[in-house]
Amino acid sequence: MESDNKYENDTGGMSVDEIIADIDRKAANAAALEENSVGVTPEGENEMADEQAAVSADEADTAAEHIPVDDESTIDELSGADEMSDGQEALEEKSAELAEEANADATAKIEKKPNFFYRLARGIIPWKGDNAGLIIRKIIFIVAFIVFLATAIPLLADILSMYKDEQVSKGISQMYQLDANTDVPENNKDILPSFKKLLEINPDTVGYIKIDGTLVDYPVVKGTDNDYYLTHDFYKNESRSGTVMMDYRNKVTADGHSGNLVLYGHNMAVGTFFAPLNEYWRTMYDSYDEPSKSFYKEHPVIRFDTLYEQAEWKVFGFGIFNVAESRGEVYEYNQKLDFTSEDDFNDYIINIMDRSDIFTDVDLKYGDDILTLSTCCWPYEGSGDTVRLAIFARKIRKGESDSVDVEKAVGNPYVRRWQWVYDKVSGGYDWFQSTWDRRKLLSYDAEDAKRDNYSFPDKTD
Repeated sequence: MESDNKYENDTGGMSVDEIIADIDRKAANAAALEENSVGVTPEGENEMADEQAAVSADEADTAAEHIPVDDESTIDELSGADEMSDGQEALEEKSAELAEEANADATAKIEKKPNFFYRLARGIIPWKGDNAGLIIRKIIFIVAFIVFLATAIPLLADILSMYKDEQVSKGISQMYQLDANTDVPENNKDILPSFKKLLEINPDTVGYIKIDGTLVDYPVVKGTDNDYYLTHDFYKNESRSGTVMMDYRNKVTADGHSGNLVLYGHNMAVGTFFAPLNEYWRTMYDSYDEPSKSFYKEHPVIRFDTLYEQAEWKVFGFGIFNVAESRGEVYEYNQKLDFTSEDDFNDYIINIMDRSDIFTDVDLKYGDDILTLSTCCWPYEGSGDTVRLAIFARKIRKGESDSVDVEKAVGNPYVRRWQWVYDKVSGGYDWFQSTWDRRKLLSYDAEDAKRDNYSFPDKTD
């Protein structure tokens, strides 16, 4: 009895059976904890395993402290509990191994994921297993992409070619250095020194044109036709931009030149060659109430030198002209290269001014030299390649000032167009009268007016 009481006191009042039952209960709790650990990350499992091992060790130590060493049956039972703890640790180690294998499998699957180009191809090209709707969408995309490339690549090539031509032109412009102090004799028979470098490169050189403050700054050549230099640059290399050329029928010699020098230049999309000339016409219509006419006001004078003379030219008119007979009248402004008589000159100028969008304060008379600049123009929707823009200027006379009263410039209220414009743009409106003040044509007198049934405006106008 004494022995039994002593054991109960040492074990805190717990019998051996109660201690074993308590160990079994804690082992069951550990098993439940293991089941709940499913889905926990490997790191979490390791932490739980450490905690469980610590708890099991503590429990074993506690039990060992409360069991008498001489009670062999109790020791055997506690040894069984230790074996259970060892099994628990083995189970936890196995769980950790399985988690590591799962992570390795996931990593392998990620590594085996198809590369970007393979996935891109599958996303664009019809593939086995695609449904009908997806195949149709892919085919539409492929066709659209091919069409895009077919248009974008040539366009990009053209733009790059234009910029290349621009760089070539800039290099050429640096070769022509105008010496303002050079005194050129009135009847000079010698080629001006400023042209010698250009002539060494291209013997077809006949002049140089420049409009201050614009990209118009080019040598002028003259070939054996009006086609070659549309597609060849100053160096005679093939070029989309071509170069500025004079009508091959014009004459430039030491003894003089044609009465109407006609120059042609492309209207390039990047703003080079004769593209700036469009601003003359555009700024006549940049406001419905009060057009600015800003480009003309800023550039009323053009510089054009021939091989034998330096000269400035005052702009007196500009307009657009039809070149397609199917659309109405074709007025051949570029076919009159010389004037055979005063009437011939007067008639040409009157026809030009009836078609000019602007009336300037510049006067004209028979014997004046005329300069015509011609380029492509697209003033109306649907006009296509059927319209040309022409700028007309006359040479500043000897002793005449180069100043122009640009504030006196006005728009032509009744511009003479062609039938297509009347039908498609003007709503049936047709030209019916000439409104240019022919007093500006100094070689046109009262007898001419009477013959033409024309009445001069009142002198106070």
